[in-house]
Amino acid sequence: MQQSIEVHADWNSITTLMTFTDSVEACLPLTADQSYLMRLVIEEIATNIVKYGYTDANRDVIQLVCSCDQGTLRVSIRDRGAPFDPRDQPDPDLSDADPASRMIGGLGLYFVREFADDLSYTHDDISGWNELIVIKGQ
Repeated sequence: MQQSIEVHADWNSITTLMTFTDSVEACLPLTADQSYLMRLVIEEIATNIVKYGYTDANRDVIQLVCSCDQGTLRVSIRDRGAPFDPRDQPDPDLSDADPASRMIGGLGLYFVREFADDLSYTHDDISGWNELIVIKGQ
């Protein structure tokens, strides 16, 4: 079973994507861990696409496809913004014992990488499409 949506890559669409996530949870047979990861991926990656992938002059779309087949969740998120491979980002420095003094940012991508069973990224130079696929089994 598969659910999909395409939205304009702007801040208003984040709310639309989270509402879509609610409907996916209602339709797909997901575990609690799969639901958590799906929400994290959609909110974190879509926010990063809106914030960093596009400028106000070149806003395009975000395409999202969520499916669950034989107990495996697959989330595909596509855009034509600036190429960005989240697998290449360094892990945040978690050595500081005081969370209030640590630098803001980097944890969302870190958690996506940590909770996913598999993460793949491709960028097509000809079409400009970026695609991030996140997999989580039961």
